[in-house]
Amino acid sequence: MKNLVVIAFIFSVFLSKAQTYRFIYDVEYKKDSTQNTTVKENYHLDIESETMKYYPRDFFIGDSLVTNNLQIANGTRFNTSHIITHQIGSADYDYYDVLENVVLKLASKNIQDWKLTDEKKKVKDLNLQKATTSWGGRNWIAWFTADIPFQEGPYKFHGLPGLIVELFDDKNDYKFELVKTQKIIKPVKNTYIDYMLGNSVSVDDQKYRDSKLKYYDSPVNYLRNATQQTRSNDEFYLNDGTQVGQTNSREVNERLKESIRKYNNPIELDKAIKYPL
Repeated sequence: MKNLVVIAFIFSVFLSKAQTYRFIYDVEYKKDSTQNTTVKENYHLDIESETMKYYPRDFFIGDSLVTNNLQIANGTRFNTSHIITHQIGSADYDYYDVLENVVLKLASKNIQDWKLTDEKKKVKDLNLQKATTSWGGRNWIAWFTADIPFQEGPYKFHGLPGLIVELFDDKNDYKFELVKTQKIIKPVKNTYIDYMLGNSVSVDDQKYRDSKLKYYDSPVNYLRNATQQTRSNDEFYLNDGTQVGQTNSREVNERLKESIRKYNNPIELDKAIKYPL
């Protein structure tokens, strides 16, 4: 782990309900499981007294730029793909899937059946213990620390007697590593996240799948309807800044469909949607 600053969490960690404890993870993963190319991004795990949020760091960067009236550089592409919220002490999770201008909210219960081992190691100032589980169609190895007494971790992983510090699957498709911790005294507000959560549409598993397949069938039409552009020659923008109009809608549509098929290697592999050619 690099630049890991350990905060004195023991016991005093629970004393102030107004505080937020932020854990920043390096997440390295394969968007395309058939290729060896990996992508590395930072994710935030924000833990408050009753809830936690897990989201790409780009949400934080974008909010900071807007809050401080700073210009977003041309060509900047943000990962604002999803947000996860969790009621601490429960198995209840809400997954917010951001499809450009549409946000689907999918509730689920998630429990990992962890097997603790006797293997231990020390990394920096943290005492780690190894645990394993099979979940989401993958076999996982986790290293957790009781030095930080939160039974939480990245994504939907939780339930160990301490914070998950390292996590990876046996195919090396995903690797999570804690790189920084912060204690934030003032309540954390994020305009982007608050907007996404407040404007989401609740769906069940079947409606979620149907919505993803409908989006794949014609991403341009799906997004045009979502942005209330009812005429085929109305222009709108994708999150990456691409302007979509009558002259390039077919090209953009095929590009988006190809990307969806190619980058279909989710953490929960057993829930991967099979997209038709």
